[in-house]
Amino acid sequence: MNIGFLGCSKIGVKIIEALKANPDVTLYGCAARDEAKAIDYKNKHGFLHLYKSYKDLVSDPNIDLVYISTLISSHYEDTKLALEHGKNCLVEKAFTVNSKEAEELIRISNNKNLFLGEAIWTRYMPSRKMINEILGSGIIGDIYMLSANLSYKIDDQERLIKKSMGGGILLDVGVYPINFAFMVLGSDYQSFKSSLIYKNHGVEETCVINLFYKNGIVANLYSSMNGNSDRSGYIYGTNGYLRVDNINNPSEIEIYTPNTPGEKDMILQNKIHIREDVNGYEYQFYEAILAIKSNVNEPISMPHAETLKVMKLIDKIKSSSFIVNN
Repeated sequence: MNIGFLGCSKIGVKIIEALKANPDVTLYGCAARDEAKAIDYKNKHGFLHLYKSYKDLVSDPNIDLVYISTLISSHYEDTKLALEHGKNCLVEKAFTVNSKEAEELIRISNNKNLFLGEAIWTRYMPSRKMINEILGSGIIGDIYMLSANLSYKIDDQERLIKKSMGGGILLDVGVYPINFAFMVLGSDYQSFKSSLIYKNHGVEETCVINLFYKNGIVANLYSSMNGNSDRSGYIYGTNGYLRVDNINNPSEIEIYTPNTPGEKDMILQNKIHIREDVNGYEYQFYEAILAIKSNVNEPISMPHAETLKVMKLIDKIKSSSFIVNN
């Protein structure tokens, strides 16, 4: 399958590493707004073709799938261009700036019978199935609470601190705790509360979200660009809990339960190490390629309905949160 890169990004370099391990994939061509950057990208990573513009890339009939990793603020425009030229698309997270843009892109893809998927890698990773299988075994009992945090010291990055570039912590980092909760608990929460902290740049730098579910479960989600956290996810049950190391790219799952029923102290009973085929980015492409070959318009692991629920929650958080300005 011939893949075209619309945008020559840093994240794309990791994608290239994953794709080069797939014999069914050809790095067919790339394009960037900066032609010099595109030339360097092509030569460094072995693309067959270079395009002077995004329109030239999406007009090439030999490209089967377009991977889009431009600024979040450009995702709608760039993806729409590709779809309108008949291209299947895999779009980096966050899918768009808001749910209205996401709905329009999904409408176009369905009308044209084209594949369109969000490339949020954690949705496609084997770790997701492993976590669900452990929870399904009943070893920690009934879930009553979840927490997840993801924070980095990245408040000096232009794309994060400029609103015009789709900046703010929610779209770039906050999507991961939200998706972690949705993958474990489902996306049909009953209500939510949230707080956004604005400090220096006119965009939210820290976000705290509480999701409440009808069955009494609560999810506490944290994200920030002001410092580094342990990036862990915890799933608490009536008989124990799981700790997932690094919700952005899980490396291990720890299972804690008491040695005997009724004990208060929880002991590490098992540690499961997670191994990936390449680097974790390969799975979203496995699924995209299979969907295209099967004439399916959306990924199984991240269907359009789930992308929209994430985007709509973010819309609500941005419009109704308790805001603190420092």
